[in-house]
Amino acid sequence: MSTGGPTAHVTLGMASSRPFHQPVRLGPRLASCFALTISAIALTSASAQVTERQPGQGEIAPPPSVIPPDQVLSAVAEARRTIREHRDSAEAYLRLGTALRSGGNAQGALDAINLALSLDPTLSAAWLQKGLIALDGDTLKAATDDFRRAVEADPTSVSARLELASILFRDGDFDGAHKQIEAVLQLDPLNANALDGLGFLQLQHGDLRAAADSFRKAVARRPRFPEAQENLGDTLLKLGDWQGARQAFELALRDKPEDPMAVYGLATALRHLGDTVKAEAEFAKARALMKANTALTRAQGENNRGLQMWYAGDQGGAIAAFRSAIAFDPTYAEAHNNLGGVLWEQKNTKQAMEEFSAAVHYKPDFAKARNNYGNALVSAGDLKGAVEQFEAAVSLEPGFAAAHFSLGTTLAQQGQNRRAEEELHQALTLDPQMAAAHLALGLLLASNATPLNTAARTELEEALQLDPKLRAALPPQVAHALDSSGSATPPR
Repeated sequence: MSTGGPTAHVTLGMASSRPFHQPVRLGPRLASCFALTISAIALTSASAQVTERQPGQGEIAPPPSVIPPDQVLSAVAEARRTIREHRDSAEAYLRLGTALRSGGNAQGALDAINLALSLDPTLSAAWLQKGLIALDGDTLKAATDDFRRAVEADPTSVSARLELASILFRDGDFDGAHKQIEAVLQLDPLNANALDGLGFLQLQHGDLRAAADSFRKAVARRPRFPEAQENLGDTLLKLGDWQGARQAFELALRDKPEDPMAVYGLATALRHLGDTVKAEAEFAKARALMKANTALTRAQGENNRGLQMWYAGDQGGAIAAFRSAIAFDPTYAEAHNNLGGVLWEQKNTKQAMEEFSAAVHYKPDFAKARNNYGNALVSAGDLKGAVEQFEAAVSLEPGFAAAHFSLGTTLAQQGQNRRAEEELHQALTLDPQMAAAHLALGLLLASNATPLNTAARTELEEALQLDPKLRAALPPQVAHALDSSGSATPPR
């Protein structure tokens, strides 16, 4: 590890750096059919392929304002209830946007946040959320502008200032970042993230002892802060405090055991302490981790290239790029998932299913891959296996509307109508504009109703309002019942 210039990376807001995302790819469109007592109808669900690029050195990742996963559904439902009662409440739209973003619905979140700002342009927290949505989509200029607006609206917002400092660091504007960090420390002198950022700035100016002091304060405030522990270890190496560096790196590795630079730092400290046997073992581990990281970085680059080709309609080029990504790192779940998506579009269902399965195998907490795999299993007739995948997806990501829809339609196909209705209602709570979910729920409610009941008719009419083309998918009996009721919505 070099002792020349600062090697610290800064994490102003949370203990692990936020990966920054490519725009979400919507696809593949996976058909899922379920049998109702009236008829059978094919419904289509979409799930997202997400590519994550690793943050660069010196990149700050403040925490977004989020709702815990197990509270997303209730938070969305409560916000929608509040909006129905108070249509002019900017705070209610802000709560809805925050909850939707926490659930992974970026577009729905942005729509809600924009409504909040139309009602109250001075709502700092709404500008903060808008900036976070832009940052998630890698739209850095828009994110910077939004974070500035958040700070202008509320100069006492620590979260907004940390986010602004983060993105200024990312742009190399250290002076601007320093101003924000100093402002945070005026508001909250023991803010661990700001202290870590201050230490990084002090390293930039060669003030090693001041930097070490800032990093110590950061980890004293938050002991489980591996980035600050690693920064402290790097600084102590430069100061020649081998024992202190060893302790700092060991604490960093307690929370991030696969961090190659922390392992390398520990090895360096051990070598200086004379423990050559353990030092060589740690150097070997660091080299292996660095090699794996290099492979992953190359895989991520190929995956990004594949997504760009997929967006442009070049399926052959996308497949080649995704296969190249997998060649670099066979365990890279995102590339397996994306490859499965393109293969599915090409109707190569067998290989697509294999890729979705591989994505789930290598990354069991990958909710979107589980939803894709589940939909593929539905197409193969394995409803039990599909339900297991969908249940895992909504457990991992309760705000994933498409997975609730997939689960609901598959449960209906199994005849589990009560659970199916619950899941479809949850999908619509998260995304009221999901026409296919309205249609599925309407058919489910109509399955035991003669004549067509009011609840079923309401859902079916809403589906046709949102997507008139769905009329062609209605079973003849239902279409006739809607038309004879005199309240059917004509195609627009």
